[in-house]
Amino acid sequence: VYMGKKEFERINKEQQKKGEKVFANPRNMAAGSIRQLDPKVTASRKLDSFQYDIINDFGQTTHEEEHLLLKAFGFKTGKNNKPANSLKEIFSFRDYWAKRRDQAIDYEIDGTVIILNNNKLYEDAGVIGKAPRAAIAYKFSPREATTVVEHIQVQVGRTGTLTPVAVLKPVELGGITITHATLHNYDQIKRLGVRIGDTVIISRAGDVIPQVAKVIKNMRTGKEKEFKMPKVCPIDGSKIIREGVYYRCSNPNCGARNRESLKHFVSQDAFDIRGLGGKIIDRFLDEGLISDAADIFTLEKGDVAALPRFGEKSAQKITGEIRAKKKIPIRKFIYSLGILHVGEETAELLAQKFLSSYKGKEAKIGAIADFYKNIPPAGLESVAGIGPKVSESIIKWFAEPRNLKLLKKLENAGIEIEIPTGAKSSKLKGKIFVLTGSLSSMPREEVKEKIRALGGEASESVTKKTSYVVAGSEPGSKLEKAKKLEIPVLSEADFVKIIKS
Repeated sequence: VYMGKKEFERINKEQQKKGEKVFANPRNMAAGSIRQLDPKVTASRKLDSFQYDIINDFGQTTHEEEHLLLKAFGFKTGKNNKPANSLKEIFSFRDYWAKRRDQAIDYEIDGTVIILNNNKLYEDAGVIGKAPRAAIAYKFSPREATTVVEHIQVQVGRTGTLTPVAVLKPVELGGITITHATLHNYDQIKRLGVRIGDTVIISRAGDVIPQVAKVIKNMRTGKEKEFKMPKVCPIDGSKIIREGVYYRCSNPNCGARNRESLKHFVSQDAFDIRGLGGKIIDRFLDEGLISDAADIFTLEKGDVAALPRFGEKSAQKITGEIRAKKKIPIRKFIYSLGILHVGEETAELLAQKFLSSYKGKEAKIGAIADFYKNIPPAGLESVAGIGPKVSESIIKWFAEPRNLKLLKKLENAGIEIEIPTGAKSSKLKGKIFVLTGSLSSMPREEVKEKIRALGGEASESVTKKTSYVVAGSEPGSKLEKAKKLEIPVLSEADFVKIIKS
C-alpha cells in the first residue's frame, strides 16, 4: 500500500490549515493511515496499492505469469515491472530508475526488487528468517555531490539556537541546485573537520535537507580556514551560552523578536513578499536557511525544494516571488527596517527628507545609511511630525553596527531602491487624506499611491491639519475623531469621483 506524492502534499496542506502535525514522508503517512481506527479517515486519504502474488494455483509457473493473471483479474500491477534475462539487464534497469524516479513516477521509491522468475526454483531456495533467498532489494545510493564550502555562516533560529550552515559553491544534487547545507552544530563541524574552503561531499539521503557528509582532506591547498562559533549573537549582540552540543543567545526573547521583525519585513506594506508567511519563515529559521532579512534574498530554488514537504513548484513560486520584490520604493524600504516608532507615515516623511537633498533617479542603500547615520537630531526634528523621541530612535538605529551590516548585506543581495518621479498632477496638492474602514474599489495601498500621484499626502492619523477622511465600510475610531474635529468625511464613491474627475 502506498500514497502518491500529490496526495501526500494535499493532506499535509490540510493538516497545516487545521494546525495539526504534518507527516515527514509518504511512507509514514500511508502507514499511519492504515492504522487509523476510523475507516472514514483511511478512506479519505486515497491510498493505492499494487498486487504481486497469487496464492491459488492457476497453473502459473513463473512470477511474470502471476502478474499477467492479476492484471487479467482486474487487479493493479506495477506498469514498470519487467522481466530481465541477465545481470546486465538487471543493473541497467536499476540504474535507469535511479536517475528517472523523481520525474517518471508519482510515488516515492528507494530501490528496486529483484526476484527469481521461476516459481519452483524460488520455493526451493527457501527462506532465512522472514527473507526469501530468491529475492533481494537493490537499494539506490544516497544522492551525493562534491562541491566547495565557500563560507560558514551562523543562523539564529526561533528559539535562539545558533545553527552553522555551509554556504556552498552551487552544485546539482538530485535534480536541484543546492547552495546551502546544514552542519547541525559546532561539534559536528569538529567531528567532520570542516574548514572554510574545503572540498566536501554533500548528501541528501531520504527526505532530508542536504548535509555535509565528508571532507575530502587530500584536496586541501593550505588556504582553508578553521571556523569558530561567535561569542556574541549576530542578531542582537547578546552573549552566547552553551547548552550541551547547542549554542544559544542568552537573550530569551531574541529568536521570537527576530521572527517578528522578519514577518514585518516581508509584510504587504513593506517588501510585500507574498507566500512567505509566518509558518514558512519559521521553517526557514529552524532549518538554518535564514537568520536575517538579507538572507531571504540569497535563497535558491534548490535550497527550498530540498526541504521535506516542499516540492519544486512551491520552491519555484517562493523564490520567484522573492526575486520579483528586489526593487522597492524608498518609503516602503524605510518602513521594512522595523525602526522603533517609525510607521508608514513617518517612513514617508523620512523618505521625503532624504529626497530633498538627493537628486539621482536611483538610490543606493549605502547612500541612505550614510544620510541618516550623519544627520543631526535637529535635522530630523525640523521635519513636521518627527519629535525628539522618534528622532532619537532613528539615530540610534542607524548608529548600531549590526544594523549597518544588515543594510550592507541587503545592498550586496541586489536590493534596488526606487525614487519617485514626482506627482503626475497637482490636483490634490496640499491636501492630507486619512483612510478608515474597508475600501472595495481598490486596495488601500493603491489608494495611497493615487493620492501621492496627484500631489496629495496620505496620513495614518487624524489631526487638525487633515483635509479629508475617506470612510469605507466598518470605519474605525478615525471617523469619530474626524467628526469631533469637524473634518470633512468622504464616502468611497465621493473619493473615487474626485480622483477620476
